[in-house]
Amino acid sequence: MAPDLTWTVTGSLSGRDRMRTVSVAERTENRWRGGYIPAELNGFIGRRELLSTAKARLADPQLRLLSLTGAGGTGKTRLAMRLANSARRAYPDGVWWVDLASIVDSSSVGGAIVGALPIDDVSVREAGDVLIRVLAGRALLLVLDNCEHLIQAIAPLVVRLLHGCPELRIVATSRAPLRCEGEHLLDVPPLSVPADPEHAVASEYEAMRLFEARAGAARADFTITTENAAYVARLTKMLDGIPLAIELAAPLVRVMSLPDIVSLLSTFRFRTSMKEAGALAHHRTLWDSFEWSYQLCSRDEQLLWTRLAVFAGSFTADAAVAVASDHALDADRVPMILGGLVSKNIVTADTDSVPTRYAMLSTVREYGQARLSSGEKHEPVSPPDRLVRETGDESAAYRRLRAHFLRRADHCGRHWYGPDETRYLWEAGQDLPNYRAVLDRCATATTLEEAEDGARIAIALATLRLWFFGGSLGEGLRALLRADEALVRTNASDPLRLTVLTKAGWIALCLGDQACAEDLLERCRVLAARVTHGHETEVALAGLTFFTGAADLFVRGDPAALGLFAKARDDLAAADDPGAVPLAEMFHALAAAFMAPEADALAITERHLADTRAHGAPWAVTWAQWARAVTELRHGSPQAAVAMFRSALRAQWDMGDRWGSTWCVESLAWCAAARHHFEEAALLLGAAQKMQHTLGVAISRLRPWAQARAACVDQARTALHEDYQVTEGYGMEMDVDTVVDLALGQPSAPQADAPPPPRAVKPPLSEKQQAVAGLIAEGKTDKQIAAALFLSPRTVQSHVSAILRRLGFNSRTEVAKWVVERAEPGLQRVTPTVERRPIGGR
Repeated sequence: MAPDLTWTVTGSLSGRDRMRTVSVAERTENRWRGGYIPAELNGFIGRRELLSTAKARLADPQLRLLSLTGAGGTGKTRLAMRLANSARRAYPDGVWWVDLASIVDSSSVGGAIVGALPIDDVSVREAGDVLIRVLAGRALLLVLDNCEHLIQAIAPLVVRLLHGCPELRIVATSRAPLRCEGEHLLDVPPLSVPADPEHAVASEYEAMRLFEARAGAARADFTITTENAAYVARLTKMLDGIPLAIELAAPLVRVMSLPDIVSLLSTFRFRTSMKEAGALAHHRTLWDSFEWSYQLCSRDEQLLWTRLAVFAGSFTADAAVAVASDHALDADRVPMILGGLVSKNIVTADTDSVPTRYAMLSTVREYGQARLSSGEKHEPVSPPDRLVRETGDESAAYRRLRAHFLRRADHCGRHWYGPDETRYLWEAGQDLPNYRAVLDRCATATTLEEAEDGARIAIALATLRLWFFGGSLGEGLRALLRADEALVRTNASDPLRLTVLTKAGWIALCLGDQACAEDLLERCRVLAARVTHGHETEVALAGLTFFTGAADLFVRGDPAALGLFAKARDDLAAADDPGAVPLAEMFHALAAAFMAPEADALAITERHLADTRAHGAPWAVTWAQWARAVTELRHGSPQAAVAMFRSALRAQWDMGDRWGSTWCVESLAWCAAARHHFEEAALLLGAAQKMQHTLGVAISRLRPWAQARAACVDQARTALHEDYQVTEGYGMEMDVDTVVDLALGQPSAPQADAPPPPRAVKPPLSEKQQAVAGLIAEGKTDKQIAAALFLSPRTVQSHVSAILRRLGFNSRTEVAKWVVERAEPGLQRVTPTVERRPIGGR
């Protein structure tokens, strides 16, 4: 990490006669500060001594890996949340939470950790290498929740990270130890229960206090009295003090008396006491509590519980209907039944999301999957300890899951070009854990139908550009290549394989991986020689034309790309592939901006810009502006190009498009050189180079981008002489938020020795930042703001940090006060919920 310093730029940022000082390094960038920990939804009961022990262990400078272990449902996650919140101030680079419950494929563990951190990496680089590169100089706490099903992948990665990142600490929650070097264990036992239920004092036992709190939430007049204390004590003891089991039992006070609940549980435990003891005692008790809860559910609730267990992540009510309903479970009744599962604490509901999203705890999902694997029989099931053959009910549920996400991906991929673009991207990003799980399952397919469905989902997500926003380009490339392997294994048709590989090749080109792209292009040509006639063949060949044009543009800088993109656009339109047509038109405009004669370039880029605006697709508009700006830079006014590049950059940065933002920063360096602002050009060139390295892309390898960069470097180097290298180096040390501010012409850092400006003349916020600030003033949390504006919580955090930095504030309260003070009397402030942006980052 570079030392704190300032760089004085003379005559380049706002005229030859002005000076501006830019802060180019901070110990901790704003987006790292604080980190992210899920909000606790209800009070933390008991655990004082255990929490105190955990804090003391974590404070030990010799301890760098602390594993909270214990049976399912004992409260490891809740303890980790409280521990993490108490430790925030000790870690300058934040406390970061990674929930691994939804990860199905162990090879995705590293990517999940990268996605949970403010790391802008879209490359195919190995996740462990990316993490070590980014975290090596950072002091942070990483919490890995729900590790038990991924231990073989997590343990070696944790050891690598601890060796390569000296200031990193890790807290893991797992039912079993990681059993790796440096691990310190802290067992999380159940809550304390009375040995003698008949003479128990509620305040002395954690389990009884938890039951009272949760029962009181379900029925407002519930309290533990001298009359019912013995029943509560007996109940919590029967449940072995397991918090999750108590959480499942407490809501029953709405519909049953305490004696009835105790009697029912006693009867049930007697009925299941003869089952084999295939698990630890506490896990067995938790499993029995699920059995008990399952038997208390109606037949429809039982069916819905087991079928919803196929979701890897959260889901909407519509998705629940699509996946769970059939002749045995009426679709019209699913939302009502889902509400019943929520009231029984089987399913959680996140009402901050729009629409509401539902989820299951990993242990609840595991029970549902075991039930589904047993054929949804009514007799008790045991904790899974071996692989079993998939049942018909299970196969049908997974088939409906796959079909639902194929329909959603196909619809979004075909209709993204319009005002719903941001909504489609947001929804796909919310469902990314489910898409990953479906794609992982399809990648190991043994049937042609499943392999083809997986391939079509991957194609649709690539057309939607989800990998540019929700995941990473590297993840998208791997998903497409794995889909092709499954197609080969199941003897799929050549046209579908050709479409998969052209999408993969396009992503490889965007990454700047020319070797991979050239290999894929050759494989596509071999397939193209074998395909027969038909609609699927027409789509595949049009995709190959697009891929060939992209290779001509990116790799060879060949003007033939212009004709190929035009042909691809027309062929895709004729083949009725509306999602791919605007992408072909976009690249046609990009090629024209760089290669076409002035009149043609102006006409093509202006027509494309008008079309994107007419369709109202926000992301597409930014790239149309980018192409139009390149045309202006080549043939018109560099100053006009600056305005267009900045407009595109501002929108892309607000919507979380880090890949596109990198291109804009690079392009603004070209503009600076064209306007003879060579210090600014050198700074931005260095900053853009760092952004590319951070993302794992190599834009500078692509023609004619490489040619434009080389010309810019030559101009700046000639003008600055030996100062060029120093200035470019300062640019490479700038944090990304400062880079974007500089590129937008609004550096946020004042001179080191200058007094802070008065609050009344604070620089204005961007449109998106104003929207975020307005919602802060309404008391919205980051998660609520994210749902309102179709942003990820991480992108909201980035905006909040930028707002605090721009306004010189230290708290959200100051931001809220600032918003209120600026509101003119008599004017109604409009809540900014109309235009909603897609998720940003991972």
